[in-house]
Amino acid sequence: MKLKALIFGALLLTLPALAQKTTTIRVAPLVASHPMEQEYADVMTAKLIAHLTSAGIAVVEGESDEDTDAVLKVTYSQRGPYLEGPVRLTDMHGRVIWADEIRSKPFTRSASTSFAETVAQKVEDFLFKQRAGK
Repeated sequence: MKLKALIFGALLLTLPALAQKTTTIRVAPLVASHPMEQEYADVMTAKLIAHLTSAGIAVVEGESDEDTDAVLKVTYSQRGPYLEGPVRLTDMHGRVIWADEIRSKPFTRSASTSFAETVAQKVEDFLFKQRAGK
């Protein structure tokens, strides 16, 4: 019984530390280069949000006034069957804290889903390394 109480107490002590490690990201809405393609850009924004949240990252949509730790900005273009483009994560002061060039994976059914999955995975990897102090 004492061991259970000790373990429970230790878990309660770690909860504030876990809460401090939660990162909230604002996903800037993607804007299409051509007005006729804005619906596709909106779908891409939704896919990015879905993949980031499924990776356990707290996300705030671009129109919200809520404070966040970082802003994710994505630019993409279609190159044949692929989507590719630069992605950057900036802190609230506008400093770039991470950036990469992302390309959808070959031989996928959906280039947009592949692109969103890859962005989410790269952001998750970066945040994990940042939390680990690497």
